[in-house]
Amino acid sequence: GIELTLRITGLVSVKPNPPQIYQNSDVPDISYELIPGISRYAYRSTVTTNSLGFRSPELDPQKPTLVILGDSITFGYGLEDNQTIPAHLQTQFPKYNILNAGTSGYNLVQQTAVYREKIQKLEPKALVLIFHFNDVEEVNMGLAKLDSKGILRPEGWKPTEEDCHPITRGLLKLIPGKCWLDEHSAFYSALKKFVNARHGKRELMRQENESQSNAFTENVSDEALDIYTEHLVTLTNLLPTDIPKLFVIWPERHLHMLARPKLKTVAEEHGFAVLDLYDVFGNRARTLGWDTVHPHPETAKTAAEVISAAMEYYGIMPKEN
Repeated sequence: GIELTLRITGLVSVKPNPPQIYQNSDVPDISYELIPGISRYAYRSTVTTNSLGFRSPELDPQKPTLVILGDSITFGYGLEDNQTIPAHLQTQFPKYNILNAGTSGYNLVQQTAVYREKIQKLEPKALVLIFHFNDVEEVNMGLAKLDSKGILRPEGWKPTEEDCHPITRGLLKLIPGKCWLDEHSAFYSALKKFVNARHGKRELMRQENESQSNAFTENVSDEALDIYTEHLVTLTNLLPTDIPKLFVIWPERHLHMLARPKLKTVAEEHGFAVLDLYDVFGNRARTLGWDTVHPHPETAKTAAEVISAAMEYYGIMPKEN
């Protein structure tokens, strides 16, 4: 019945199904990178990369290049190629190459290494850095790595004998043989995705409300901000002194009322104009229907419109007639 249909159609897999878009990098502080010249289905969307290994069209040598550094928000996790923030900016600024240099899971260490190894030689004329607070919610910036199956794993991860993640809430947690079902039943896997997505959305809303009720509770330490500052200095030291730079603060469920002013000061002290998208979305930016972190297509579109306006206002890009 349902189990057989799910298996035959391939709508749900019970085997590990990592996105086949990454390869190991020869550069240690990059760790992994997008495979150049592919167009593959990953994260429920088509991911197309150019010959340089970026999720952008091939660069036009006759046009100046602007680079957008970042993580999965910049990359466009769960979005089609034409729905990403850099893709919208490319439409806004057709006289420029807008290079999407974002990759899921990257932190500032990797973003800096990518600039040093791949982008610096392109002589970009401007830079936008899209920041997410997961870069500073932990003190140490560990580098994710690809395991033998092509799955991204956090630094320090070690394989275990059993990789079982069954449903752990509601009546379904009482089902016997949960680990066997988790590894062998497509129907159970589909049910788990539905249950987890529904719970995730409820938990997201709870945390958004809690953050507003306790607006000055902060989970980012000064130590973490100091370490981020050190890495930001490393990046800015690679940049031409006169390159226009925009630092974009991406909003998430926590308000970060204490950390955001400190972060803005750090960015401005190192030559960035700052755009705080909390001013647009608060801590309730709409996410994908099946995800609690990454922006919905409409959120990405709105963000790109505001970033575009900021780029013109701060002189990152000249206004087009």
